[in-house]
Amino acid sequence: MDVKTLLDNLHEEVSCSVCMTTFTEPKILPCLHTFCLHCLNGILRTSGRHDMIACPECRREVQVPSSGNLKDLPTNFRINSLLDVLAIKECHTAGVKCANCDKSSKHSSYCFQCCAFWCDECITAHNLVKANKEHRVLALKDFEDQDIEDVLKRPAFCQQKHHEKEELKLFCKNCDVAICNLCVATIHDGHAKIVLEEAASERKIQVKSVIEKQKKTIEHEKTKIADLERQCNQIEARGDAVKRDIHKFAENMIAVIETKKKEMLNKAEKKIKESLGCLRTQQCEVIRQLKLLETTVEKTETLVKQCTNTEITQLDKLLSTVIPEEVSDVGKQAAADLEGLRQFLFKENKTLVDSLNSDGIGSFKTFVTNTCAHQSTTEGKGLSEASVGLESNFLVTTRNAEGEQCYNERDCVTVEIKNQRGHDCATEVRFKDEKDGSYKVRYFLKDTGKCQVSVKVNEEHIRGSPFPIKPKPRQFRHVLSFGRRGSCVEMVKAPYGVTVNERDEIAVTDTQNHKVQVFSGDGTYLRSFGRIGDKQGELNWPAGIAFDKNSRSIVVDSDNHRVQMFNEQGQYLSQFGDEGNLDHQLRDPYGVSVDTNGNIIVADKGNKLIKIFSPSGQFLYKLGEGESGHFSSPFHCIQYDKYLIVSDAGEHCIKVFDINGNFLYKFGNQGNRDGEFNEPRFLSVNKAGHLMVCDTKNQRVQVFELSGNFLTKFGKLGSWLGEFGSPTSAAVLSDGRIVVTEWFNSRIQIFE
Repeated sequence: MDVKTLLDNLHEEVSCSVCMTTFTEPKILPCLHTFCLHCLNGILRTSGRHDMIACPECRREVQVPSSGNLKDLPTNFRINSLLDVLAIKECHTAGVKCANCDKSSKHSSYCFQCCAFWCDECITAHNLVKANKEHRVLALKDFEDQDIEDVLKRPAFCQQKHHEKEELKLFCKNCDVAICNLCVATIHDGHAKIVLEEAASERKIQVKSVIEKQKKTIEHEKTKIADLERQCNQIEARGDAVKRDIHKFAENMIAVIETKKKEMLNKAEKKIKESLGCLRTQQCEVIRQLKLLETTVEKTETLVKQCTNTEITQLDKLLSTVIPEEVSDVGKQAAADLEGLRQFLFKENKTLVDSLNSDGIGSFKTFVTNTCAHQSTTEGKGLSEASVGLESNFLVTTRNAEGEQCYNERDCVTVEIKNQRGHDCATEVRFKDEKDGSYKVRYFLKDTGKCQVSVKVNEEHIRGSPFPIKPKPRQFRHVLSFGRRGSCVEMVKAPYGVTVNERDEIAVTDTQNHKVQVFSGDGTYLRSFGRIGDKQGELNWPAGIAFDKNSRSIVVDSDNHRVQMFNEQGQYLSQFGDEGNLDHQLRDPYGVSVDTNGNIIVADKGNKLIKIFSPSGQFLYKLGEGESGHFSSPFHCIQYDKYLIVSDAGEHCIKVFDINGNFLYKFGNQGNRDGEFNEPRFLSVNKAGHLMVCDTKNQRVQVFELSGNFLTKFGKLGSWLGEFGSPTSAAVLSDGRIVVTEWFNSRIQIFE
């Protein structure tokens, strides 16, 4: 601290916190707090104890010296020096007490060797003493900053009676105190003594060692405080996230309830209109019959009045026909017929209400875990780069505060992959919990823009998270081909449709061999089923194929105008459809797919319709009858997200409908440029969420965003690897590789 700052804060430095006045006889306690001797004596008197005194600042208990006198506590020499500095600073206003005559004077001097103030009269006598000739004396009015510093560095003097003018130059090891030369021969005679500077050096080394240890302790405690603060921030952040989740879930529930309410109201409105329509129709019929009856009665009455008896008897048969003896009660019959229509009501979902009342909208759980997010680590190529549409991987390892791998089944490990706009840029982010603190993560990147992977454990970023990813565009490199033209085992002849199950088994419709062949993901032949014919389980030019969630193979038996279903082993289960143009009938069907509800979507090419059937084969509804959504030659329809997507080979385009079958838009036209088609056939969606179209007569596969924006393409006409001879269908393996069937080249190729 510089002298100016010291002088500015001097009163604060020399004020006792007990009496709030300037220190008198300042004594320092072991806790390093300083108080006036008389203040400490007052505290000791009122404490009720004689052996201990509590520090007024920190309340630490201090042992009273063995003499019982608090005066034997160490003197705070620095405070004494500061008191002299205060006297020098305020000499012009308060005066300074002379060390010799005790008179106060504003015109005093200070002797640096005597460490005392002298008035003008006494300083003259002081200077006449021969022993004081070398003493440095300075008038207080002439003091400068350096002189103040010299006062602060002055030597300490002995506190023993009659030794007050003796400088402390030695240190008694027995008594552990600084002593003067007079003390050596009296109080400390025979004790082990060393020079004070040497003792101070030893103590400095010891104190420095203690200070270093305490600094480490301080740093450790600061780290603990920072950790606690970080944990507090985590709790607050987690609390905010939990509240957001609660709000979001509740809002979603409300939105779902609102949607369901609208659906029920629409159903009620539809039912009301239907019932009223039937009633109005019956009412009109009753009115019509009533008018007819009234007219007949009126004419008959006129006839009876005008006819003779002979004429009436001749008209008897006619009259009995026109007016039967028993007239049917049309109104009563109508009421009976419509009884069922009028009796409709809303039956509330009491189970839902009871569940909400008993279980609420969720539960709030807390748990204790040793897992430390900022110590947890990740490794793997998928943290730094990824190819669009191909599987990328990395490993997350949870660790405790010591960096050791640890596991808690309740730890919540989350991964988010977002672009610069904060939108998800990956699909199928999946975890495999190894139950040992390691988690295998896989994902499929769908964007080529800048993005990053955020990995959190219990809502806190792990070390290094988020990680920037370098995206790489898909190259569609050929990696494998299998199948060759023929009718023997493992051979294929004009393969058309292809699909993949959850075990990565590849099922192919072998059109000219009239069977389905199944291969493993590496092209190894596994099994086949079907033969030419029109009986159950027999096939005639099988085209489209799909697996449902029950692992059934759903096969379009095109020339038999039906769809057949087989189990995993290829055994016949059931069928639906026959040739015709009724709703349940088909004519020359081709493509087939399964929607998220398990319904079967069939491209009824001959009838120019897309038909949707239940999992058991019951007709549900159809697309293609509207003016804007009609088809020329529909080959395939798939559901993805909230869309139904149809390839129309006749119009060389792709048509998109909403999930309810309402036409939305179309893209593409005939041609061979990017985004144009020449008889597009089957459709599929890759792991990046992009639409793949087998552009059959352009000998390529084109890739689009769902909006119809062209992205890329692969393949060209030829028989070499990577080239195509009429590609008709594509499917996607679990790791993102793409399987393509070639009708003309009679082979199956796999692209990475």
